[in-house]
Amino acid sequence: MTMDQSESQRIMNSGIARLKVSFVFIIIVCAFLGISAAHASGAPEHISFEQAKQYLESGDYTAAYQAFYELFKQDPGNPDINFLLGRAAFGNKDYEAAIMAFERVLIVRPDADRVKLEMGRCLYNLGSIETARGYFEEVLATNPPENVRVNIERYLKAIKSRDKQHFVSGRVTLGVDFDDNANVAPTNTEIDITTALGDVIPISVDSAEKDTIYSSTLNLNYLYKPLRSPLAWKISCLNYNALYQDVENLDVGLLDLKAGLSLQGKRAIWELYGIASHLNLDYDQYQRSYGGGTGISIMVRQYLMLGLDAKFRKKNYYDTNGRDADNISVSLTPAFSFGLNRISTVFGWEYEDAAEDMNSYNRMSAILTYDRQLPYGITFSATYWYQKSDYEEADTLFDTKRSDDVQYCITGLTKNIWQSRTRGTALLLNAGYTYTRSDSNIELYEYTKNVISTSASFVF
Repeated sequence: MTMDQSESQRIMNSGIARLKVSFVFIIIVCAFLGISAAHASGAPEHISFEQAKQYLESGDYTAAYQAFYELFKQDPGNPDINFLLGRAAFGNKDYEAAIMAFERVLIVRPDADRVKLEMGRCLYNLGSIETARGYFEEVLATNPPENVRVNIERYLKAIKSRDKQHFVSGRVTLGVDFDDNANVAPTNTEIDITTALGDVIPISVDSAEKDTIYSSTLNLNYLYKPLRSPLAWKISCLNYNALYQDVENLDVGLLDLKAGLSLQGKRAIWELYGIASHLNLDYDQYQRSYGGGTGISIMVRQYLMLGLDAKFRKKNYYDTNGRDADNISVSLTPAFSFGLNRISTVFGWEYEDAAEDMNSYNRMSAILTYDRQLPYGITFSATYWYQKSDYEEADTLFDTKRSDDVQYCITGLTKNIWQSRTRGTALLLNAGYTYTRSDSNIELYEYTKNVISTSASFVF
């Protein structure tokens, strides 16, 4: 053999050796990748039933489904494997795969109520409402354990709400107030009146009278919302009555109506409505009004709600035609929620154009309210309300344009003493205190008032 032949044979042997090493390396890499992929999936090819259950119980539904699917391929008729396979698929929101797994269980165990419950949940999430209702009612008829019954009733209530087009809600409140200035008497009992000739005449006015006020309030709301329609028809009615124990000529009866359309979007609700009211004072007709308005509420952020409302109202007084007026008002209402706390604000502007200019006014107002949820079903609230009113023309009695600054400081507690789990009804007890201070450039309209209020409300 020549030198060239020996060298060629050596190079060939060396190349074959390198190919063997490369082949072995490729096999090792592929095996490593296969092991890594199996580990990454959380479901090794050979996995025990207990290991698969651990994936499910830990909330790793993807790994659990892959593990139970491997077990299913080995024993496709096993009802326990199919049931847990269905639960894992439900956890992954793969409701079709879950239903197929549960159906295989029901073939073997047609009376398995737990499986029927899971079938109902899957069908509900897929939108097969009537079929889901059938499964839920079938399980409910077997008198299941309390936790299962509550869960089923929650689903049945949700199904009923989806099919519901008519909604009625309301609130009935009975209250007793203790007022240290029921007749809104001025701070000073001696008031000066300026005549047209410029003469100043002092007159005496009534002093403040304490009284107990018994009140009742009924608020009814009706909503009609056709299925799968963003439009709704809303009607609300408020009836308020106040009876003074001692002070005369102040008993009040108010009926207020509001009706209109509501258009609901994903993050906003727009309303267009008409309004009307009728007020009796001491059982005689005192005022009626009617008008309309529009408003929008927008969920700006999860913690921020913003509302804007504008309305027009025409007021008519039965005995004092000089106070008949057109009233325009606009309000902006941001509300913030964080945890157990809520801060709501109202910024308002109002203009009233009365038949007599001395009764016409511009009014600005601002309201700040803080609510806090306390333990034992108690809610605390505190409100500060400021109102500034400037009248257009001089009062004929006082020969000056009236200007008022009124402040309200309100605090209260509400206790939820009973609430229904399923019907949305509740019984509440309320206690509050209101301090009012009115400052004016006319002494007749300067006063202070302290009111302690208590009430019980039934909400439905």
